[in-house]
Amino acid sequence: EDFFKMNTQYTKWQTQRRCVPDTEELNIMLLIKACSHLNLTYQIYYLAEDAERSGKRFILRVLKGCRISSELRQFIKEHKNTKLERY
Repeated sequence: EDFFKMNTQYTKWQTQRRCVPDTEELNIMLLIKACSHLNLTYQIYYLAEDAERSGKRFILRVLKGCRISSELRQFIKEHKNTKLERY
């Protein structure tokens, strides 16, 4: 029984990665970012891939003046369930 239990050892600099959207409804995952420049981060990548697998829509909401990196633009084009909204 103890064989299947895994104790992951972390140093004080390491933390376990966990990504949750700001809001999750039946078919929509919403992530809100308030920044001046946005790159393709692990959080965005993971949530978009998770939405794609589960058939949900992933909405990334950013400020009107936010600059989006070319990698993130390409990523959004390749994922049909991912949408960028500006507010």
